[in-house]
Amino acid sequence: MLKEIDPKQAESLLKSMVIPPRPAILLQLEQEQMREEPDFAQIAHLISSDLTLSAAVLKTVNSPFFSLNNRVSSVRQALQLLGLRNLGNIVRGVLLRNALSPEGEEKMERFWLNSLRVALVSARLAEHVSGIAVDEAYTYGLFQDCGMPLMQARFSNYRTTLDKREGLSLIKMLEVEDQRHQTNHAVVGYLLARTWFLPEHLSLAILNHQDISIFDVPEGEAWLQACNLIAVAGLAGHVVRKHFIQPPIRDWRLIEPVFLRHLGMERSEYEDLTDRINRLLDAS
Repeated sequence: MLKEIDPKQAESLLKSMVIPPRPAILLQLEQEQMREEPDFAQIAHLISSDLTLSAAVLKTVNSPFFSLNNRVSSVRQALQLLGLRNLGNIVRGVLLRNALSPEGEEKMERFWLNSLRVALVSARLAEHVSGIAVDEAYTYGLFQDCGMPLMQARFSNYRTTLDKREGLSLIKMLEVEDQRHQTNHAVVGYLLARTWFLPEHLSLAILNHQDISIFDVPEGEAWLQACNLIAVAGLAGHVVRKHFIQPPIRDWRLIEPVFLRHLGMERSEYEDLTDRINRLLDAS
């Protein structure tokens, strides 16, 4: 059963955590996206006016995962090649990193690199699964663990907590966080997703992504959409960990079949996709 947070509990947690507001430029972009005829010139201008943002966007767009024939040299060109939804998600990811990374903070570099890889692999896998929007899979891959940098900013001993989680099952990891901090990164990530007005099912996926028992009993459309995202990102995370020789999640052999079965994906298909994705990871 999908867990939800009571509004009063959410309000109390928001008072104890510093949740960055949704960036103004993101609101402007989303307003343009909702127009019947978005102004591409205005959108390109908005992104290009922030040199740091536009540079980061172009760096992401030119990565091997987007398989562009030629390097993109401007935001306008990226918008024409990738489309508004794809570019909007890339911008959202860059803004997320900027909002959650203190100036001069380098310790989270590995976290953000891993999140980007998971997002990109999630998008590739979603291309082969019905019922999952590729752009949502990408966004969810970026936001799935976004509560971690917020927890680190709030609790000076959070890195010690992460060490204590090593080797534990997914649900036990959250229990350790709850015991030491009276909250956990899944809850904090959910609050950020709500503050940034992400879709409800995406926010619920963040909140529930470490509780595999939710796959046991179907509940409806929101459950299906959340579980789709969790499963795709879970498989993507394993591909990234295995490729870069990182320890697998405990009990992965039990978790992996649950994800594949939910997505209706044959193991042979998944392994074939993994081979192709590994070649992209080699080049990235």
